[in-house]
Amino acid sequence: MNKDKLLTFFNLKLIHFSVFTFIYLLHPAHAGHMQKLLPQSQLKNIQRNYDHEISERFGAWDNLLLSSKNKSTIEKLHLVNNFFNQMKWVEDKELWNRKDYWATPIESLIRNAGDCEDFSIAKYFTLLELGVPIAQLKISYVKIIGLDQSHMVLAFYETAESDPLILDNINKEITLSSERTDLEPMFNFNGEGVWTEDDPYTPLDSVTKIRHWADLIKRMGQEQS
Repeated sequence: MNKDKLLTFFNLKLIHFSVFTFIYLLHPAHAGHMQKLLPQSQLKNIQRNYDHEISERFGAWDNLLLSSKNKSTIEKLHLVNNFFNQMKWVEDKELWNRKDYWATPIESLIRNAGDCEDFSIAKYFTLLELGVPIAQLKISYVKIIGLDQSHMVLAFYETAESDPLILDNINKEITLSSERTDLEPMFNFNGEGVWTEDDPYTPLDSVTKIRHWADLIKRMGQEQS
């Protein structure tokens, strides 16, 4: 897929959003200075203002974040994949009354629901919080073969050349990408850029130009303040 087609698909346009702030929020080099994904103030606010079921769900997420820091990477992948795959799959139109909405992990857990983008986003940010390097995590836009249906999954790369592990909300087992013969990878992105499947080493563009992503990061910053 060439750059023009990719930009057209994502409805990309330049966002007047600070690239420095974006990288500051996402890059592990700043982990010592960034606020937590689930600040204790936010957790207490949720426990005060939402019902017991939602409070318990956030308590379980907080426990996962606190207890998994020293686990192996593969253990983190399984724990995070299993945790978020408990959410219900619901279309954006029904859940948010919008055609396309990329929810923050907090928004997804309050609703206990989301679509494929929301599952992938929640897993991505949780694994970043647990210390998995950003270079090893990419949200992957794929097509489901035979259905001509777009889908998103999270891909974990042991190395840049590795056959990635796929964290998916449809097939809930973590598998190698080469084993997912039902998926056709198109392109990948994370907080550092956008890559085509044909050239995984050269970023195609800045991810800050993805309108939904920039809006997501802005809302996450508001949640952390």
